[in-house]
Amino acid sequence: TLSAFVFVGAAIGLGVAFAGDFRDDGERLLIALGGVLALVLGIVLAVHCSRFGDRVRELEHRVEQARQRAWAQMAPLNALYTWDLTVRLIEATVPRLEFDAFFTARRLEQLKRLYGWSDEFNARRSIVFAQSGVINGNPFLIGEYLEQEWTEETYTGSLHIEWEETERDRDGGTRTVTRHETLHASVTRPKPVYSDRKLVIYGNDAAPNLSFSREPSGFDDDDWLDGLRKRWRLHRLKRFSRNLEDESNFTLMTNHEFETWFHAKDRDNEVEFRLLFSALAQTQLMTLMKDRAVGFGDDFTFTKQRKLNLLRPRHLQDATIDTAPERFRHWDYDQAQDNFIKFNEKYFKDVYFALAPLLAIPLYQQTRTHETIWKGVKDGESSSFWEHEATANYHGEARFAHPDCITRSILKTELAGRHGGVSDVKVTAYGFRGEPRREYVEVHGGDGRDHDVPVDWTEYLPVKWTSDMYVAEAAEPSAGFAAEFDRAPGAVIRRSIHSFVRRG
Repeated sequence: TLSAFVFVGAAIGLGVAFAGDFRDDGERLLIALGGVLALVLGIVLAVHCSRFGDRVRELEHRVEQARQRAWAQMAPLNALYTWDLTVRLIEATVPRLEFDAFFTARRLEQLKRLYGWSDEFNARRSIVFAQSGVINGNPFLIGEYLEQEWTEETYTGSLHIEWEETERDRDGGTRTVTRHETLHASVTRPKPVYSDRKLVIYGNDAAPNLSFSREPSGFDDDDWLDGLRKRWRLHRLKRFSRNLEDESNFTLMTNHEFETWFHAKDRDNEVEFRLLFSALAQTQLMTLMKDRAVGFGDDFTFTKQRKLNLLRPRHLQDATIDTAPERFRHWDYDQAQDNFIKFNEKYFKDVYFALAPLLAIPLYQQTRTHETIWKGVKDGESSSFWEHEATANYHGEARFAHPDCITRSILKTELAGRHGGVSDVKVTAYGFRGEPRREYVEVHGGDGRDHDVPVDWTEYLPVKWTSDMYVAEAAEPSAGFAAEFDRAPGAVIRRSIHSFVRRG
């Protein structure tokens, strides 16, 4: 680039020297000499730049070759990373936690039959990742899902108007002036929005008739202003406890601090609530909710519906809960080691403190399900539709989206059939296309008249597209499926599940 500027300057200088009008030849000679020097400089720069470019390309080629050699040297280590490596480290650290290879249909059925889980939760939601397991023999599930909701978008438009007015000047005469104004208008219309969310589902037979809900208190134990808020909350709880006119049987416990922080005001069984939240449970939960040095403090929503427990820790919303081995693979050993240690340390903290409110309740640890279903995944078991949706999302929304879709897609699955250990799964992508609309809004202008101001907006109309996804859960699928799997573009192995897609 610099040499090009120099060449242009030399051409201009020589052109001026030969075509310009000068008083004597000395000035012409001086300018011509400058142009020649610039031309020589440009040639030198061009040669050096060309050599420099060749050198840079040579170095880039050598760097790429060195990187490829590094990848080859790291290949044995990179091949050792698996989907279950992180959870196996947690199992070795906390023996009472056991994780499954994948979430099976049999386990989902047990969660529904024994603990009252309902698939109604999955309406308008698509599962992105699911990690199931047990705590002392009782099932839990950490799920990440994509949810579609509606919000309102405000669209604006404008219209420039002008008109003439007659006014008096300083001399008492009249004159005509032109006035200008820009009119603005807006319309509000519905728009789909998408959010990624996470939750913990836990089944336990303890306190089977108890339901309640609580949200993070927002208290800080060292904040004097929070002290006033706590006293006001306790005052209201006392009044609520003394009120005998409503249908609530809420009775304030003696541990007022726990009642103030936990604030499960809507509980419907006082006997089982006291049984579940014993003195030890209250102490451990208070320690958990006040701890911001090691843990995350009081950041969890806790809902109990008979035998089913739902937790939504705030810190989990920003956490990465899938354990894809791709995140660990690297050509640099030191970088790979650093990535592996940091990710697993953070994963352990995020998952452990997401389950901590359950671990802090002794009765939950002392109660075990009578079923032996939660002892592991058996060979040949089929995966649940949660895993099917998660597998589809792992392939990517773009593989399934309708051609006219301009939003994200909610992927839903349906098992069409299962033959020889292979599941034929119909994947339907639900999204929206955008239809441009124009609306005219009447606005009163400074000219005393009403004007139609155009406002352009987008109407979102639903679209859907169905494709086929073939899934095999075996570690070594049949020869026929393996051959199709090898030929299919974009085929993936996720956890212990092989899958490929045929777009509809």
